[in-house]
Amino acid sequence: MRNELSLDRAAEWARGTDRPPIIASAAWKGGDGKSTLAYETAFQLGAVLGDFDWDKGGCTRSWGYRVEDRVRAPLLDAFEKGRTPAPVTGRRKPDLIPCHPDFGLNQPDPDAVADALEKWAVALGRPLMVDTHPGGCDSTYGALKAADVVLVPAVLAEKSLNALEGMLDELTDYPLLVIPHMVQNPPSTMFRKFKRITSQYGVPVGPVVDYYKWIPSRTLRVAICSEPVSKRALPYVRQIDRVAEAVINYGRA
Repeated sequence: MRNELSLDRAAEWARGTDRPPIIASAAWKGGDGKSTLAYETAFQLGAVLGDFDWDKGGCTRSWGYRVEDRVRAPLLDAFEKGRTPAPVTGRRKPDLIPCHPDFGLNQPDPDAVADALEKWAVALGRPLMVDTHPGGCDSTYGALKAADVVLVPAVLAEKSLNALEGMLDELTDYPLLVIPHMVQNPPSTMFRKFKRITSQYGVPVGPVVDYYKWIPSRTLRVAICSEPVSKRALPYVRQIDRVAEAVINYGRA
């Protein structure tokens, strides 16, 4: 269920800058829902989704794109030949620049990645969402360097919060927006630790996205936010729409 207000404001946001906005989704720990957050937020913003996560659990596989059935690798070709990749399109999905398993061994340096993303956003003429590989690597640092907003999903659990603290300590100068993610009745100690970490580093905290037990086992390729939205998905869609609004409003206060 695309919120037309979000789409209109995203289009206005894109027109009001020298190039359409670049958003990154990043986390220093895997398994915290980073790719799902990127997938759904990209759909709500009408953004092209660039997948830099070469693992099979990333957006490319979730979208339904199977690299083993393809002769060419658009992402690798784009960096090798210095051109803008043509996104693949699908019904009720974000347009996708698919990743490839070999990208992990063939990442350009961060400056080259950042420069490429700047050019792609201009050529595509639309917001660009980049889902990064978990942890710090060249392509992730390049995406963060180019991004106007970096979505950071934060699960309120010990290991996830430890990873969050390390990430915030390393990336203090980046435009981070921490999203409490997959929230499911965490103990008060985890709430206190989360508040301490985000307060210590002075990072903005965005809307909460709760844990929905049906999402991890979901097999459908279409975006959860696409119409028709099931009754059980409505609370999640409303939360993702608030995340999209927070991205649009980032830095305006």
